[in-house]
Amino acid sequence: MRKFSNVLVFVLLLALFATPIMAYTSDRYDFGHVDFGGATITFVAWWNPLEQFEEGGEFAGRLEEAKELFNIGGFEYIGLPWGEELQETMMSRLMAGDSEYDFWMLPADYYIPLRSMGAIRPVNDIIDDSYYANMHRQHQILADAMGIAGNRYTFSCFNGIQNNINLLMFNKDLLEREGLPDPYELYLNGEWTWDAVTEMAVRATRDTNNDGEIDQFGFADIAVASFIFSNNGDYTKQVDGKVIYCADMPETVEAVKKVRELRHELKVQGGTWRREVFFEGRAAFATMQTYEINNLMDSMEDRFGFLPMPKGPHAADYVYSSSADSLVIPVNAAKPKEMIALDNFLFRVDEFLEDQERGFIERAQDQVTYQVLTESVEKWNGKIHLYGGILGPDWTGIWGEAFQAIMNGEKTAAAALAEIAPVAQSMLDDALNQ
Repeated sequence: MRKFSNVLVFVLLLALFATPIMAYTSDRYDFGHVDFGGATITFVAWWNPLEQFEEGGEFAGRLEEAKELFNIGGFEYIGLPWGEELQETMMSRLMAGDSEYDFWMLPADYYIPLRSMGAIRPVNDIIDDSYYANMHRQHQILADAMGIAGNRYTFSCFNGIQNNINLLMFNKDLLEREGLPDPYELYLNGEWTWDAVTEMAVRATRDTNNDGEIDQFGFADIAVASFIFSNNGDYTKQVDGKVIYCADMPETVEAVKKVRELRHELKVQGGTWRREVFFEGRAAFATMQTYEINNLMDSMEDRFGFLPMPKGPHAADYVYSSSADSLVIPVNAAKPKEMIALDNFLFRVDEFLEDQERGFIERAQDQVTYQVLTESVEKWNGKIHLYGGILGPDWTGIWGEAFQAIMNGEKTAAAALAEIAPVAQSMLDDALNQ
């Protein structure tokens, strides 16, 4: 009998040591027991975030580790074009009940519609402030900026804002050739302002070959949102958990007036929305986002630099604004705590920061632009245009109609943006069920 007992104990010990330890503490949180019961995890996105964990990737083998540690059956990736098809596929999977083990990668344009339809699961009942305190401040601010009425939806550090900061690019060769001031000196002296850039843009705009046609411009296509945020303006604000239309505020009105001045009164903007005149070396300035630095490095012959958007009259300091992508889980997630734990295992804070630093070094053109890149994520205060999907872009919808009326000189900025306030607020209320 004693011999049988010893054998039983030995077998139980073998089983214990053969079973994966499923209690997991990440670099952010103690998740306790994590077991997916053999489920398959699916990533729905427009680019594959799993490549880095597959053979040949920087973190090859991590998916196999996750399978063993968390009892996961496998991983799948559904790749879709960036656009409406992405949103439609996510909703289809949700309605069919196929999204219980999904991660959804969402750009800002499609985040709000899905959140408004109740398709995204809030996570503040699972993780608390201590979780976000272990992340970079940009992720803490992003969680609040993309939240509403006390709910948070984002939890991952798979991506940050570093690829989507709004910057002003400038052509070094063109500015030097025209004898214009050095933007770096203006920036470092706190003199990088709308007035300074406007004067430079006017002087840069001219007919260079005396054929009677302007062929060099102060600006390529101007991103209106960049000017709005650089003047401490906005489109909406949250008041007691409710999204309020505020584009009739003086800071926003003044920014829209500035864009009209540059485009239609001073006529310093040239080319199309593709900003080809900047790539071709025929524009002094261009509003772009951080990721576009790579395109400039690959295809622009002239030397270029970049800085934060110049300060508007209502800004005491340079204001960094951004768009943002986020990783979320659908509202029908079968194991939401476990999904967040898996995210933490795959996408780690220290690796995110290392990758971000590599990106800064690769994109920096010099010491000043490296400073700008690092400063952009340290000083970002949550300025992000989330509700364009409801109000519309610059060329259509309630916002676009008002904006085009201003650009065409049919209405003043103050009148047009105040006039649409009731309808814009009603659209926000209906879309957000507030």
